Amino acid sequence: MTDPVADAFREEWGKVVATLIRVTGDWDLAEECAQEAFAAAVRQWPVEGVPRKPGAWLTTIARHRAVDRMRREAVGAAKLREVAVMSYEPEPVDDAGIPDDRLRLIFTCCHPALVFEAQVALALRTLAGLNMAEIARAFLVPETTMARRLGRAKAKIRNAAIPYRVPPARLLPERTIAVLGVLYLMFNEGYTSPERRPLCDEAIRLARLLTELMPDEPEAGGLLALMLLHDARRATRLDANGDVVLLADQDRSRWDAAQIAEGRAALARATRLDRLGPYQLQAAIAESHATGSDWPLIARLYEQLAAVVPSPVVALNHAAAVAMAFGPAAGLALLDGLDIPGYHLLPATRADFLRRMGRHAEAAVIYEEALGMATVEADRRFLVKRLNETRGRAMEPSVIERGEQPYVGIRRTVTMQTIPEIADQIPVLAGWLGQRGIAPAGAPFLRYLVIDMARELVIEAGFPVAAPVEGEGEVFAGVLPAGRYVSVVHVGHPSGLYGAITELNAWADAQGLRWDAEQTPDGDKFACRLENYLTDPRVQPDMDKWETELAFKLAD
Repeated sequence: MTDPVADAFREEWGKVVATLIRVTGDWDLAEECAQEAFAAAVRQWPVEGVPRKPGAWLTTIARHRAVDRMRREAVGAAKLREVAVMSYEPEPVDDAGIPDDRLRLIFTCCHPALVFEAQVALALRTLAGLNMAEIARAFLVPETTMARRLGRAKAKIRNAAIPYRVPPARLLPERTIAVLGVLYLMFNEGYTSPERRPLCDEAIRLARLLTELMPDEPEAGGLLALMLLHDARRATRLDANGDVVLLADQDRSRWDAAQIAEGRAALARATRLDRLGPYQLQAAIAESHATGSDWPLIARLYEQLAAVVPSPVVALNHAAAVAMAFGPAAGLALLDGLDIPGYHLLPATRADFLRRMGRHAEAAVIYEEALGMATVEADRRFLVKRLNETRGRAMEPSVIERGEQPYVGIRRTVTMQTIPEIADQIPVLAGWLGQRGIAPAGAPFLRYLVIDMARELVIEAGFPVAAPVEGEGEVFAGVLPAGRYVSVVHVGHPSGLYGAITELNAWADAQGLRWDAEQTPDGDKFACRLENYLTDPRVQPDMDKWETELAFKLAD
């Protein structure tokens, strides 16, 4: 796409589509004909030159395409006449005092007859030019789900003959929440995707206009403040290589002081109206970051926000703030039961807590899960870096703290010759959990209670669970003890675990550490020795690449 066409797309797409929708009442037809008009511009403008009025040229081409389509499809004569005269039909005179074309069109899209998500999604698709994948990502739903929602919304507009026009001024308030949602998601898309940076600038420009149009709407001011305070940090969010720079590592001297001042002033004006809402709370969080990051305050603000907007993303952010204020273990506890399908920041946050707690092996596994979900390249590079760091640290012995961990297990007394019998119990346990709808809270493990190479071994096969459960039959419920553990990850064939254990014993001796139970003449007896199987053999069949964590409990 040439630069003039790209500029015209940003400026004119929404207007062209809106004009066609207004007259034809067919959303899909309008979008398809607008796409054909821009495709024609790509072919013709480099040869014929850019028209003096690009928007009028594009609208005319799109109108002709609509006439041709409707003629071929034998649409009724009355509708065909409407399309044929479209270029001469004046715009509705009631513009509700909205001074900006794009802002008027956003209000037009946000018709209260549609559900909130449909209003916002249609505006993002029609006016911001977001594709289906980007809109689905904004709503944290699969692309197919969002496509069905948009399809139903368009059908409702068509079948109910919902008019596509700017609402009168008295009806603006009922559309304001959806309009704010559109601007918020426009900004987020530009903020998370550097190549979509113009969306941030446009969202801020429209938010400024909206606060002038509706000075008594506190959430409009809150949203403007939120955008400005976040955008003030944009120069420091990525380094020269385009890699993510965490907030704590950003150079605050490079933050835009003028934007911060404008954002704080906008927030102050909004809060004086004494109607606190979610955008004002988020702006207050951003203001705290701009003035030094008071984490206990931020945690309290997120708690307030969760009461107003009980969403899993807010709960995740609250957990992150709690972890910064009171330690990663406190944050990790708040993630139990939280589920946001496909959202890479949930496993990435969990992995970060584990990393900060010294549980590098577990963190590495979960960083890998997050990497599989991330789509933005800068995020992927950051996760790869963290993954490599935690894998490297996990392969070095370290002393870590573990809390009590509920689990279910099956116990066997075996010999070195019959030891595969206990490994066979892992899929049995997995099936037992699956039948009861219980998700494991971590990797399967073997727990060695008695180790006597010459006679017998008493071993449990187990799965950690999020909360205690009732055992049944040979499946029992237990709790792995809390305490200090020495942890190391072995990468390679399980046959090499004995050598890794020997090295770990030597390392512990050199550090002056004692296991929970010492070696005895009858063999090695440990109150808790774990082999956590971090690699799923269904995903990685090459046993030479398996990762296994060895964990020995230290004496209290």
